[in-house]
Amino acid sequence: MLNDVFNKILKEGLTPNQLYLLHCLRHSTSAIKINSYVELRTLPDGYWEDSKPTDKAIALLDEIDGMFTAKSKESSKSDMGDDYLNNINKYKELFPKKKLPSGKLARSTMRNLETNFKWFFKNYDYSWDIILEATAKYVDEYEKNNYMYMQTSKYFICKTQPDKTKTSELADYCELVESGGELDQDHFFKENVV
Repeated sequence: MLNDVFNKILKEGLTPNQLYLLHCLRHSTSAIKINSYVELRTLPDGYWEDSKPTDKAIALLDEIDGMFTAKSKESSKSDMGDDYLNNINKYKELFPKKKLPSGKLARSTMRNLETNFKWFFKNYDYSWDIILEATAKYVDEYEKNNYMYMQTSKYFICKTQPDKTKTSELADYCELVESGGELDQDHFFKENVV
């Protein structure tokens, strides 16, 4: 996609700095780390007139914005599958309709879940069947203890840690399901103290 942008601006005779400057001028923001005066002086004809970007410049900016928007929508849909909204809803329904002991609602909004699933599918390659099975295991495990310490549906998918790294407990549970592992907690070693 970035190659497409560079090819487009080179075909138009623009430099990346000039494109950036036109973008800033269109949105009335300051261009930083470039010499705006030099870029304006060397800007090809037809992009700057009467102290503002021309219709030609705005059309180019819209076309480039469209490249990113179309690719973003296309990749999120293809990464998550055609029926992703239905699958996200199935995922959401696995969580209880109540507040957790932490005071947070167990179920997050569809928009928050969709955002976190976009991140998840960019970083992990699990099917919806595995995701739903792993989630059911997770919820069942915490239901036994009245949902104590359970994550919300949003944070189970993706949680940003204090050091700004992102982790996914869902991915860990998916790995457990995919490898055939069990969560059997009844076989812990117990010792009676007399």
